Amino acid sequence: MIVSTPTPTPTPTPTPIFVSKTKALAAIEADLTKDCRRCGLCEARQKVVFGEGSPHAELVFVGEGPGADEDAQGRPFVGRAGLLLDKMIAAMGFPVRDSVYIANVVKCRPPGNRYPTPEEVVICFEFLRAQLRAIDPRVIVTLGNLATQTLLKTSGGITGMRGKWQTWQKIPVMPTYHPAYALRDKRAKKPMWRDMKKVIGFLGKK
Repeated sequence: MIVSTPTPTPTPTPTPIFVSKTKALAAIEADLTKDCRRCGLCEARQKVVFGEGSPHAELVFVGEGPGADEDAQGRPFVGRAGLLLDKMIAAMGFPVRDSVYIANVVKCRPPGNRYPTPEEVVICFEFLRAQLRAIDPRVIVTLGNLATQTLLKTSGGITGMRGKWQTWQKIPVMPTYHPAYALRDKRAKKPMWRDMKKVIGFLGKK
């Protein structure tokens, strides 16, 4: 469902220390990375790519899944697409990458960078859902088709949905192009940045 530009809201009240966001994320990560064999992606992966950033981030980026660089390092968005995302994060007014949180729908690299199967998405989404609930950000940015379609439960394509505010469990969501697509088609960079400027405005960064 498409909604109008959301009214800025105060930063969420911090989670009480006895159920801190840091501990919640650590517990989710421990559950996932302890020799996860929930789907066939475990057969070819090098490392589980859980996600990284601030447990108290007001902005979360959600991508599709790890590529070769991410699989090798166990970190999200560290290849060429990650460099572009880092530049955008800095341009949005965040001092360091770790000021935000970055995760993917699936946590292990699909062989040959193929599209994740519906089964793989369903299994891994439970961990992404838990991450988002633990962080409780002010805004979520979905990068590309899979992240947008999975989070919003839609079959709509990113070209028609990008730049239009959506919601997930009352959290504003801004769909935009995946950085990898913007590298393949440089015409996508300007509309992607326009989408990010809407996020900047909502967060009051500039």
